[in-house]
Amino acid sequence: MGETIDYYTSRVDEADVRAVVPDVTEYETPIYMGGPMFLSMFSRYMLVTCVLLIHLLFWWGESFDGPNGEGGFASFMGFLHGMADLFGIVGFFILVMALTWLNHFLNFATSGRWYTTSLLLISVTPGLFFIENQFTEGLIAGLINLFGTAPEGFLPEWKGSFYLIFGLIYTGVMFVLTVLYQRAFIYVVTDKNVYIKKEFLKILDTSGDTIQLNSIENLKVERNFIARLLGYGSLHVITASGMGLREEGVSIGAASVADIGKAASDEKRNMVIRILRVLVFLIRLQRTRTVVDTDPDDCFYGIRKPERVQKLINELRTMPRAESDDEPAAETSQAEGASSEETLSDLLD
Repeated sequence: MGETIDYYTSRVDEADVRAVVPDVTEYETPIYMGGPMFLSMFSRYMLVTCVLLIHLLFWWGESFDGPNGEGGFASFMGFLHGMADLFGIVGFFILVMALTWLNHFLNFATSGRWYTTSLLLISVTPGLFFIENQFTEGLIAGLINLFGTAPEGFLPEWKGSFYLIFGLIYTGVMFVLTVLYQRAFIYVVTDKNVYIKKEFLKILDTSGDTIQLNSIENLKVERNFIARLLGYGSLHVITASGMGLREEGVSIGAASVADIGKAASDEKRNMVIRILRVLVFLIRLQRTRTVVDTDPDDCFYGIRKPERVQKLINELRTMPRAESDDEPAAETSQAEGASSEETLSDLLD
């Protein structure tokens, strides 16, 4: 066998592979097992960090005085403090919505529906407290006049310290879920097949793909600057059926622009509804292009030394045994045919 095959075969535990991926049959020899590295979720951790920083900014703006001193950095921090203090809940909503739109529009690894929904929930959290408070306080006077009692709200009045509390809660949950997501994927290579297995939160999100080595048409390694710097990369397994490729995003064309214009100028709806509709259209806009599928469900995402794993699969695809699995049957058929011809010849003689 090839050098790369021998290298990985000596390092894989066959019992562990079969325990983690029961789909591996007894007629296969496990050669490689891996998964995404911790640092491969770098973009997700960066998004979590941005969410925390925004919360910390508004907590600082509403709970403490601005920075003292002179200089460019002090002026910049003073500007941020003033913005957070001036705009409050409205400024927080606008800033998180801007982050949501930018994250979704640029088709990052975090542009999926789960992160988008999470960011939308984060953006409206302070507003829910404010609206509930306003609604309760608006009823107080009327109820006091009617019944002599004042209603109590379900939620407390929003305070600057809540930015810190919710920031830690939201970022903590997002960080833990990101770690669990990274550990949910297992990639296995045997002498016959490639397996991609996902088990996120056990029964909530599970999937698995089995790809025969002889159905693989191309292998592509993708490593951007950050991936090279942090020591990981993705290996895309492309088949004749189109697995490994996808259409990305929603086009920004005349139809999209027309939809935005129509939503903004619809006089049948009030101003608030029109603004909300425009925001929805803007969040849905994405670029369109055909690319390799970067979803961890459909490639060897964020693995260590992807070029070496690519070489391993190529060795398995091109080794004589991998190319001639059907030859023994063909040779047997030829031998049986030759035997039949000899028997027929003997009878005729």
